[in-house]
Amino acid sequence: MSSQKTQRFVATTLFVAIVLLQSVVPFLGSLPLGAFFLGASVTIVPMTAALAGILLGPRSGMVVGLFWGMTSWVRALTHPGTIGALIFSNPLTALVPRLLVGLIIGFLASRWLTKERLSLVRFFITGALAAFLNTAFVILSTTLVFKVFAVSGMGIPKAHLFTWLVGILGFNSGFEMIANGLLVMIIGRVLLAKLPNLRA
Repeated sequence: MSSQKTQRFVATTLFVAIVLLQSVVPFLGSLPLGAFFLGASVTIVPMTAALAGILLGPRSGMVVGLFWGMTSWVRALTHPGTIGALIFSNPLTALVPRLLVGLIIGFLASRWLTKERLSLVRFFITGALAAFLNTAFVILSTTLVFKVFAVSGMGIPKAHLFTWLVGILGFNSGFEMIANGLLVMIIGRVLLAKLPNLRA
């Protein structure tokens, strides 16, 4: 294994460890804005998957996204009784959106973000896009799953399901796009400028 591959493997493992910590330690993976004034809980794990894709390439981004999805799935199975647990207890919804976030952001970043193109706006857009893609893919996959496997209870409507999901998940989406955009803008720009190129 070459030195660059070894460094990429170690860095990918580090990002996976960060995702695992964010999934189990309060305040590392979310910003509980509802505790203050907004009534929202903003997930910032998309930032970690996005950074892995930006710094290490789409394959590493996909691996980190996969572990993010796995932690969501396990948490949903072990803590049932909420709408969120019902949504993410399906592996399609838990795994595929997060895997795609790391993959797509990594692919786009290899062309959109280079050492010659380190504008803050580009990094903000990339982080915001990661959060948007996560929400969009979760809504689409949940709509598909709930349509195929009829689900009732917990206030889930049989009609206008897509609109309902956009309503309950879309509220946080705007805040998540801003938060993840800012974090990627601050952290990603510094790391990409300082670290050696480890993209696959």
